[in-house]
Amino acid sequence: MFSWRHMLSEEGIALLLVLFVFAAPVAAATRLQERSLFMQSDEPGVTTSYTVSYRYATPQPVGSVDMLFCNDPIPYHPCVAPTGLNVSGAVLSHQGGETGFSILSKTTNHIVLTRIPGMVSNDLSTYTFDNIINPTDASQAFSIRLRTHDTTDATGSQIDFGSVRGQVASGIALETQVPPMLVFCVAQQVEDDCVGTNDNFYTDMGELSPKETLTAQSQMAVGTNASGGFAITANGIPMSAGNSVIDSPAIPTESKKGTNQFGINLVANNTPAVGEDPQGIWANAVASPDYGIPDHYKYTPGDVVAYSPNVSLMKKFTVSYIVNSSDNLRAGVYTTTITYIASGRF
Repeated sequence: MFSWRHMLSEEGIALLLVLFVFAAPVAAATRLQERSLFMQSDEPGVTTSYTVSYRYATPQPVGSVDMLFCNDPIPYHPCVAPTGLNVSGAVLSHQGGETGFSILSKTTNHIVLTRIPGMVSNDLSTYTFDNIINPTDASQAFSIRLRTHDTTDATGSQIDFGSVRGQVASGIALETQVPPMLVFCVAQQVEDDCVGTNDNFYTDMGELSPKETLTAQSQMAVGTNASGGFAITANGIPMSAGNSVIDSPAIPTESKKGTNQFGINLVANNTPAVGEDPQGIWANAVASPDYGIPDHYKYTPGDVVAYSPNVSLMKKFTVSYIVNSSDNLRAGVYTTTITYIASGRF
């Protein structure tokens, strides 16, 4: 009888030990997996956003997440709040993976998320908080101590736990400057990028006749990095001999033989055959409307003949000149000097 009771006692103890071994891990908290913290800005004291990511480890209903911001990541050590940190104005702007959370409470270094308790998956979960003020001490790393609970207010026993680490740092400022640039050249012929011209600035258009239209052309190239682009004006009086001046149309007008007419445009023409369309890939650099109509010419001193509204690097314009004369035009040598001025709108 004594041996039987003694045997039962030993077997009972063994059974209790077996139950203890298998039951204990079920009640123990496990670590959150793949934990990370992304800080939109790590400048000390700035207002920025934090994204906390992790995988829930225990397949158990979760109703709240406790996030405590401390210098030390160890969960059972006293929590010293990071200097300058303030999460009291935090806003939960995005959540992925396990969702449905909202902010239940928040202080300068503590946020509690809550939701209706529900089972968790093994998907990576992310939570982004805007309007967080970074710590100001760049010499000290800080941590977010994380705990999950089956209650909705982060009370009771924890399910999973873990920490993420971060640190602010004063960045290295790199600064450079692109100088203002305006490249402009004018001649009878110019290269597309103004690296060269034919150095010819004079054209003899020939002898005036009421039966013939005299023509000439010159070129100019321009480019600028000015945010407001460029403008080219044409300046100088129309062709004249003493007090006798060949009229210039005030509006774009077709070439008319037998009339006194001096005009220009900046496009290819058929009547007479002279000029070329603007050349270059920058479509925003164009001839002004009054000077961009084929076979129509005008000239008003000071007019903007070409422009761009913003940055335009190297565009070449060909200027066409026409002169017509009437039978009663006063005899003389008719000349003019047209000066082109390019301005950058910096």
